[in-house]
Amino acid sequence: MPGIGWDVVAGAKWGVRACVACALGVAVMLSGCTGGPPSHDESAGPSVTPRAAAVADVTTLGVLGDSISLGVNACAQPGECTAASWVMGSEASVDSLATRIAHATGRRPAIANGAVSGATIAALLQTAPAVVAAKPQLVTILIGANDACRPSVAAMTSAAEFRQAYGRLLDTVLDGLPNARVLALSVPDLGRLAELGQASPAIANTWSAFGVCGALLSGGRDAVARRVDDYNAAIEQLCATRKRCSYDGGAVHAQSFSAAELSEIDHFHPSRAGQARLARLAWEALSSAGG
Repeated sequence: MPGIGWDVVAGAKWGVRACVACALGVAVMLSGCTGGPPSHDESAGPSVTPRAAAVADVTTLGVLGDSISLGVNACAQPGECTAASWVMGSEASVDSLATRIAHATGRRPAIANGAVSGATIAALLQTAPAVVAAKPQLVTILIGANDACRPSVAAMTSAAEFRQAYGRLLDTVLDGLPNARVLALSVPDLGRLAELGQASPAIANTWSAFGVCGALLSGGRDAVARRVDDYNAAIEQLCATRKRCSYDGGAVHAQSFSAAELSEIDHFHPSRAGQARLARLAWEALSSAGG
């Protein structure tokens, strides 16, 4: 397990350690995506009529990401809770991407899971081949927060390293799956999560106790913000140069968040409500991309 403050989960009182994905508190409190009609009225239950053409052929869904995609700390107990995952979850309240695809097509896709708790972009280069081997028609990528949320600013993945690795990841997926599509999501705004911690002593104390994101909370907020901007610029540019790759337009990064959309366990990972917001955002981005 990497010694990354951002990845320290669950806390000493449970005696459990897991890897914290990323400040997806940030990415989680999504109000929606720019560019594209709302997928459905959230008060009306699961979505049934987005652009079905965008997912009509999806029988297998590939997942590349970190602990956010694994639903870490979203449920009552610390650790992974894939049932509450924004992408592969089965809980009705989350209305995950897989669930939305099932409503749109009449069949729930199989999951090719290449997400790893605490993963950086380098880790996904190791799991991507297995995802490709499962021959999914759609692959989601949500990565980068752990690259920025290192123990120190000096330890962050450089912008150049991230760009090179992300390009290799896209090529691995798209070259290996000539008929598949990729949905590339932007990296959350970690600086805005820090604002929440500053406003709440209880949250700040929890993060301090768990050693959360040293680079962010030890005076490196501006450096982290710039690095995340660099990552997002790379994702956008690399995706734009490849056919069958859709970027979310920075929608994840642009979203605000609330304490209620963060896990009660660590106040860092998305809660069920946060996972549901992220699912909605991803669906709208996918629908906007069309078929």
